[in-house]
Amino acid sequence: MSTTPSLAGSFQLASGEVHSWCASLDVLPETSARLYATLSLEERHRSARFRFERDRQRFIAAHGVLRELLGRYLQTRPGRICYAHNAFGKPDLSPEFGGRLKFNLSHSAGLALVAIAADADIGVDVEYIRTQPDDAEIARCFFSTAEADQLLSLPNHLYAEAFISCWTKKEAYLKACGNGLTVPLNVASADIAPAKRWSFFSLQTAPGYIGTLAIEGGCWRLGQWRWR
Repeated sequence: MSTTPSLAGSFQLASGEVHSWCASLDVLPETSARLYATLSLEERHRSARFRFERDRQRFIAAHGVLRELLGRYLQTRPGRICYAHNAFGKPDLSPEFGGRLKFNLSHSAGLALVAIAADADIGVDVEYIRTQPDDAEIARCFFSTAEADQLLSLPNHLYAEAFISCWTKKEAYLKACGNGLTVPLNVASADIAPAKRWSFFSLQTAPGYIGTLAIEGGCWRLGQWRWR
């Protein structure tokens, strides 16, 4: 994984490129204060609704990092960025920013994942690997029969990672489509979209996490960085 680029030009998307950024959400107080200052009033209200301070701080970090990255690509101040949302709640940049740059954000536990591309629908999902007592029931309800059977055939020490890998692929695709749950989750991951129209990338994130990126089209070159 590459480190954070030091030159502003590194935040430009060449033709056929898609960029992903991962970021730790457990930041220093001064970093949290700087990111909080860039948030919109609505984002500040959302952060205030968290019951636990750690969750509040991680929300601030995730949305502040997203704004900081978008500001670099758009060459504008993070606090100036405005979003528009479709009927299903998927955010996009407001029309004043041209409509070309596409992005998606996911965060789980102490890690955020941001994907950025131009002129293509994009979705990303990251999950902390952990075994939950209802994973098998979730698989039976939301995965295809073949996927659920395959998961159940795995030894215990491989189950959690395989379950999360399957889940993140479906989530990333649904977020890229931007139409909520109108696409059934129990379609097999291998058949979730025509191969010629969508590309999927398993992302290097951090130990203990799995990330997947879904993007419309093919022949994409992936660049991965870590925000610091």
